[in-house]
Amino acid sequence: MKQTKLISLFVLLLSVTLLSGCGLLRVSKVDNTHGLVQMEQSRPHAKVYFIRPKTEHVAGYADNALAVELDGEELMKLGKAEYVLVYLKPRGVTITLRNRTQVRGRWEVTEMSQSRQFSFQADETYFIQTNMLDGEFRGARFIPEALSLFDARKAVRYLEPAGLARQYPISKL
Repeated sequence: MKQTKLISLFVLLLSVTLLSGCGLLRVSKVDNTHGLVQMEQSRPHAKVYFIRPKTEHVAGYADNALAVELDGEELMKLGKAEYVLVYLKPRGVTITLRNRTQVRGRWEVTEMSQSRQFSFQADETYFIQTNMLDGEFRGARFIPEALSLFDARKAVRYLEPAGLARQYPISKL
């Protein structure tokens, strides 16, 4: 009986790993009830793509879903190697990226955050990439950075679109 449970657990873990590797298991999830999300496309809005690149190596806690906040309110969880499209109300916003990371070479886990100001105009398209800075013993943190369309196309070449980005991928812009 015990051996059967172990085999079942192994098969389950293998299935999840294979599905995530094939891109069928997406992590990114946008909170469409956020006050800055413009659900009515007939109203003024900016198209904002949030891009999270793959990393060269496993980063522990920093590989978990990244919290993306706009003006102090969580907008989404952004999965590693994924990108999403969100229609936002045009205005200036503070984008904050929050993640948990291991620090000081021990199992001590802490939360890191980094913020930057952005201004989004109606009828414009923006690309925000979440760049990970590996501070080694100080932990990993993410910094939001604006990209051009050219750089965004290169950045998403091997990433999975999630949410609205599946219907409107960057490669088609």
